[in-house]
Amino acid sequence: MPQFLSALFILTFFSGSFTFAEVLRVNVYDLPPHIFTLNEEPEGPGITFFKDYVKLPNTEVRWVATPFARVLWDMQNKKVDVALFLVPSPEREKYMRFSKTPLFTTSSAIIIPRNSPLTRATSLKDFRGRTLGHSKDSFTPTELLKHGIKIEPLSGENVIERNLQKIRAKRLDGIFIPTASNGEYILRKLRVDDQYQVFVVPDTTLNLHVAFRKDIDEKTYQMVEAALKKNQRIYRKLLDQQLSK
Repeated sequence: MPQFLSALFILTFFSGSFTFAEVLRVNVYDLPPHIFTLNEEPEGPGITFFKDYVKLPNTEVRWVATPFARVLWDMQNKKVDVALFLVPSPEREKYMRFSKTPLFTTSSAIIIPRNSPLTRATSLKDFRGRTLGHSKDSFTPTELLKHGIKIEPLSGENVIERNLQKIRAKRLDGIFIPTASNGEYILRKLRVDDQYQVFVVPDTTLNLHVAFRKDIDEKTYQMVEAALKKNQRIYRKLLDQQLSK
């Protein structure tokens, strides 16, 4: 009997009906309230959405959590296959392929102290000559530089929290954040929203996409794209649940 089972296993294996799961390496970075990576296992509505609504058959998703500054390097050097919540740009499109359907749409913003004269700002022109903290290698609108705004990049974890310390030390005038929801959430969780406010930059609609290695297989790309198109509204519901906590 054991010999028969061994022969059956070999026959099944080589006949092609026995398949191994492929591994899809998905890069995530800490982006509250969408993704939280500072615990042992990444979590948040972005993770839940990908697990429950972007299901790829015979595929094991392996989460790779890194600081944001590492995300682009990993994608460029093919250390990962997919990254979540990235903004397309001509430079990034040289080595990444982006989903047609965005995962989330937001606006850019600037965190400023409530006792700053910048609270009266109505456009980026009012920030001319000011210094803003920013996450290294993150999306930076060209309009910031056009208006003579100085950007001071910072890498690593807890960038907003560390830049708030710089504001208190009078080393920064504010913090530029590509996604307004990220700044609003962190200020509320830190219980400092009575000390700082979020200035939403006018006319800065920003689409956050799923990014793929340039040479990702077409089947995987199309399956993820179809899932995004079908379930885009569901992500908004998952995010609202997180924001209500």
